[in-house]
Amino acid sequence: MSVNENAYDVALVTASTFPECLPDEHLLAQALAARGLKAGPVIWDDPAVDWSRFRLALIRTAWDSDVRREEFVAWAERAGARCPLWNPPEVLRWNTHKGYLRELAARGIATVPTAWLERGSRADVKALLAERGWADAVVKPAVSAGARDTLRVRRPENLPAAQALVERVLPHKDMMVQPYLPSVEGHGERSILFLGGEHTHAIKRQPALSGNPGYDATAAEPAPSSEDERAFARQVLAATGFELLYARVDVARDEHGGLLLMELEITEPNLFLRQGGPRAVDTLADAIVHKARGMA
Repeated sequence: MSVNENAYDVALVTASTFPECLPDEHLLAQALAARGLKAGPVIWDDPAVDWSRFRLALIRTAWDSDVRREEFVAWAERAGARCPLWNPPEVLRWNTHKGYLRELAARGIATVPTAWLERGSRADVKALLAERGWADAVVKPAVSAGARDTLRVRRPENLPAAQALVERVLPHKDMMVQPYLPSVEGHGERSILFLGGEHTHAIKRQPALSGNPGYDATAAEPAPSSEDERAFARQVLAATGFELLYARVDVARDEHGGLLLMELEITEPNLFLRQGGPRAVDTLADAIVHKARGMA
């Protein structure tokens, strides 16, 4: 880091693989500076960092948290005891295992149909897909990010690869199998963004498993959200029972046009602040200032 983290009021929590965060965070730091708070990147697992020095820590690009989940959550609990951490540690523990989707479904949220595979069990992918009638499906760990160890299965072409993935990962992690939603390639996977509890913007993202060789996880285009998308997203957030400083609700349409929750990103999501424009940046900055000064 070019600036000693001890000079910061707000830590923008990142990973050693993203030591300077992303351009979006630079925009946020500028907005915070205009409001009298210095903000900059701080690596979450740096043992030299004294988290009590910060008025607030904001999880941003801690994008190795999925491969070190227990270590990351334990760190969050320690850091959160020393300074306000957003989103809070209990949110991070809940959201870093995709079992939260099962809980939200039980609370009335429409989610993608899912076959849950318990760690240490055995699974026959071919038989499972035949039983569910899924000719096009996605297999992935319940703790993952960035499509890591994720495979789209179009039987029978790559059933052996899917079975090999399950046999490699399932002894160590819970897994899930879901039908692939064709709508993500037409209507697109939409992300509805909420900052400081306020809906600020929405984006359309590239489908991660479409086979596009030029796929870029950070690429997105602004897209107007529909009234039903906003209402659905608010229903999802209410169902969590948490107070959230930021949230990204990823949705897609089923074959009948109904909305389904793909993911609820409330740990370290890309918030696509550039696509949201000044309103998104300013709204988040104002919310951070309110939290930081409220804790002073």
